[in-house]
Formats: sequence, C-alpha cells, structure tokens
Amino acid sequence: MIKGVRVADYDSAKCFIHSLQRAVEESLKSQAEVLEMVAAARRIVTHFNHSGVRQELNLPNHQLVQDVMTRWNSTYYLMERLLEQKRAVSLYITDHESLNNLTPSQWELMEQCIKLLKPFEEITKITSSSVSCISEVIPHVVTLLKYLGKEETADRTLNLLTMRSTLKVELEKRFDFDGNDKYLVASFLDPRFKTSFLGLVQKERARQKVLLETLKICCDECSSTDDYSSPPSKKRNINENDRTIEIHDSFWRCFEEMRLWRQVLLQMRLIFI
Repeated sequence: MIKGVRVADYDSAKCFIHSLQRAVEESLKSQAEVLEMVAAARRIVTHFNHSGVRQELNLPNHQLVQDVMTRWNSTYYLMERLLEQKRAVSLYITDHESLNNLTPSQWELMEQCIKLLKPFEEITKITSSSVSCISEVIPHVVTLLKYLGKEETADRTLNLLTMRSTLKVELEKRFDFDGNDKYLVASFLDPRFKTSFLGLVQKERARQKVLLETLKICCDECSSTDDYSSPPSKKRNINENDRTIEIHDSFWRCFEEMRLWRQVLLQMRLIFI
C-alpha cells in the first residue's frame, strides 16, 4: 500500500495508531520487572480462562482477556481484567499449587501500568474512529507528553520510572513534526485546535505554509488567466482593498510580494490568525 501511494505520487502520512503501538511496546520491553509481570499474567490467563470461580464469588462475569502481539492495548486489557478478577484468581490459585500467583509487588506494578497506559488506550480508541483525522495527531501527542511529564503521573507510577522515560523518548522520536508540515497545517486549520498545541516556531511555519499555498493557487489562477488573454501580457494590475498588487507570470516573483499578499489575505480573512 505504501509503495502504491509513492508510485502514484500521492502525499501520505504514517499510521498514527501503529506508531503509538510501537512506542508502547518498546516501553513495556524496557523494564525487566514489567516484562516478568506481564509474562506471569499471561500464564495465569491462559490457565484460568475457563474457571467457574468468578460465579461462585459473585464477581463481575468477565472472561479474562488473552493478549495478541499485534495490538498493544490487548496487553492493557489483559492486565485490567486480571486486576479486576484478582480475588477470584488468588482464591483459585490457593487450591491449585501447579499455578503460581503474582507477588504483591507484581500486582502493584500491574495497577501502576494500567494507570500509566490508560490515556494511551483512550487515545487509541478515539483515533480508531471512522471520523478521526490527521489534525488530531499533534494534539494527542502533545497531551500524552504533557501527561508523562506531570508530577501527579510520576507519583502514581513510582515503580515505572524506566517505562515512563522510554515512553517519552519513543513518542518524541516517532512523532517528530519538524520535518513534516502536513501535521502542522492540519492542526492549524482545524477550528477545534488552531494554534493551541503548536509551539511558536511551529505556529509561524504553519502560517507561512498556508500563505505559500494560497499564493501558489492565486498565482496559478492568474497565470492560467493570462494564458487565455489576447494579446498575452506579462503582468497586470488589480486592486484589492485600495492596494495595488502586481500579479506576475513567474511563480517565484510572487514570493517577493509575500508580505503584501499576507496583509490582503488577512483583511479578507482567508487565513487563520
């Protein structure tokens, strides 16, 4: 699919959910204690899926969830459901010596993992919607990075320092918007976000990109008009809001008039402030 898009010379963007999944997967692998806890949880779920202890204890009738490698949030759901059924699982294991229960520290680590990954799971569901669009990528990433940097998050996940640090590094590495203006422009033009999630440099880059694209369209239209005029003329004058603007056949000459065009476009409210 990616090759087909490139061959057709279409503009494209990488899958946000896939990149987010890779970031979470790397963070889960970064801390040995977390890997051991998840492995132990998988063994319990595999053994426990068909047990009837839940009904005997009148606990929520939710079957334990087995995770799959292609979806990071399935590991999240595995931990969330297992923690919900902790009492039933622990009671069952006391009568079955062949199965090892999680240690108290592992149960605590699981609870902290769920707290840490909850916003990632919510954003994964939001961006899986059919109405989700590229303009949401920057707001989601900025929000997740801010969440990871909050003291409250650190206090709630004291045993996950390595995992938190890896998550932050992976997000910054996989979502570097400095070399890709399509994300900046999309958020800039979305009335829900505009410049709320953009830095000072990003705001200016987005404005300039919108301005240049508008200039290009204007110049292309003027060039097309000149092609059909008789006799052909290299330039002509128009008046917009008492300002005389020269429109040239050469696109590159239009760049010299950027500031003047910008003032006109701002007055005409064709770009966002």
